[in-house]
Amino acid sequence: MEYPVVLALEDFVPVLLGSIGFALLGRLAPTPPARRAGMAGAVLIGLGGVAKCVWKLVYAAGAGDLVLLEQSLFPLMAAGAVLLAWSLAVTIRRGRRTHVWPFAAAYAAGLAASVASGSLHPIFVVATFGVTAVSVLGAIVAGRYRQWWAVSLFVLGLVLVTSLVPLRQSPKHETLAYQWLEQSLNTSAQALLLIAALLTLRASSVVKVGEPV
Repeated sequence: MEYPVVLALEDFVPVLLGSIGFALLGRLAPTPPARRAGMAGAVLIGLGGVAKCVWKLVYAAGAGDLVLLEQSLFPLMAAGAVLLAWSLAVTIRRGRRTHVWPFAAAYAAGLAASVASGSLHPIFVVATFGVTAVSVLGAIVAGRYRQWWAVSLFVLGLVLVTSLVPLRQSPKHETLAYQWLEQSLNTSAQALLLIAALLTLRASSVVKVGEPV
């Protein structure tokens, strides 16, 4: 199908919303290394999204098909999600030692499988599980601070993202109406993530050091 430029431009909106939300989640970590990993993860996820958006915009404008930009999405998203998931795992464990190697091994296995098979599907699976884990871990942290609205928003956002799977498998996926529907759902999901992350971060900032939550 031919993407209209306005559709390509709208695709930047969920990327921006999601990147800010992921960055806020990265700030929850109780240790500097985990915070740095969380922020780096948010940046990598954002870069993957921007690369895909730029590809779509260039394609919509009739300026070429920059396949490398399109294919950068899932490797960057997977790497970022793995870092952010580890950061949130450290947060849940209140800074206690949390091995990073299982997270790194999952990414390395997905990347190796993609290279060996010549397909992005394995790294796509890692990216999908990674961002899902981020929402689940974020909801757990929010629950610890009794931010039930945030928990609900994390869950609702995850439901919206999951609903994209059957839409993308539909025979109507390539129609313009379905593209708008998918992007609208994705934009809503990332907005919910951002609000949930903000509520959780605010709750964490008012908890006194050493106070049980």
